[in-house]
Amino acid sequence: MTIVLSRRLRYLLFGLAIACLAALVGAVYQAERTEADLAAFPPPGRMISVHGVNLHLYCMGSGSPTLVLEAGLGENVLSWHPVHAKLAEHMRVCAYDRPGLGWSDPIDAAIQPDEVAENLHTLLNNAGISPPVVLVGHSRGGIYVRAFYHRFPEQTQGIVLVDSTHEQSPMHGYPHAAWDYRKQALQIAIAEPLSRLGIVRLLGIADADRRPSKLPAEILVAKTALQNRTATAHAVVNEITVMREGLDPATPPPGSLGNLPLLVLTAGNLVSPDFVAREAARTGKDVETEKVLARIQQAEQDDLTHLSSHSRHIVVGNSGHFIMQDQADEFVGVVSEFAKPLAQK
Repeated sequence: MTIVLSRRLRYLLFGLAIACLAALVGAVYQAERTEADLAAFPPPGRMISVHGVNLHLYCMGSGSPTLVLEAGLGENVLSWHPVHAKLAEHMRVCAYDRPGLGWSDPIDAAIQPDEVAENLHTLLNNAGISPPVVLVGHSRGGIYVRAFYHRFPEQTQGIVLVDSTHEQSPMHGYPHAAWDYRKQALQIAIAEPLSRLGIVRLLGIADADRRPSKLPAEILVAKTALQNRTATAHAVVNEITVMREGLDPATPPPGSLGNLPLLVLTAGNLVSPDFVAREAARTGKDVETEKVLARIQQAEQDDLTHLSSHSRHIVVGNSGHFIMQDQADEFVGVVSEFAKPLAQK
């Protein structure tokens, strides 16, 4: 019996030693590859200190007011690539990376929308960008730009919501939202420690070309490099932690924007019952469930449109969630048309 236990203990210790060695090798691999990626893909904009954290700000064009682009969950300035330079032909356009995303430094704790708004305000001030601004928020970024308005209404000249998240999302009218969100949060939470060991990078889990994209190949390569940073996984975990608060029935609805000029752009494919039914059948998802989600998405987009008495709602056809990529020319046209009168005020 003693011999058997001794042999098992040796096997256990040997296995632990191999696991520790593999973890060490993986951590070194992740660190070296991250350093190499950042050297190969330097930030296109400027690094600006905000409360001791360096945030990446990428501005093009000139004029006033400045158009500020706020990306969605886990995204960075590169998600705006198809429209950034084109919009800058008409005005000054600035995109930036929230902490831990893109080229910005990471932070440990999750931050609330009000804190995101405060950081953005400080970033613009430290960069010498004077108000007023027109804010463009994609997906989760729509919540952040509304938080900016409520904190700094006198500095906000207009808002564009690009398939924006609703404050009471995720899908507060959907009975399976809690389970779906818990599953997503668990997947991301598991991915974070795996990213520290280089496993996410090796398996290509965070690669930008895993889903169909209209971004150029060179942008997808750079985006993949950034998304494989351990800091990115941690930042996404932080944002999802805050987003899950939307599951609480006590979460307040989005606040009124008064008569602020507001443009709401909705992804046509996500609110079309026929489209979602075809896609559900093609991918093996439940057709009726997907139709319910489409109705909820439409209701939420309508609700956001009603936040201002001076609003316009456009459902962009043949577009998925990333409208600025799927329909870049239409996006540039309607946003430029929206912002042009504001520049004359």
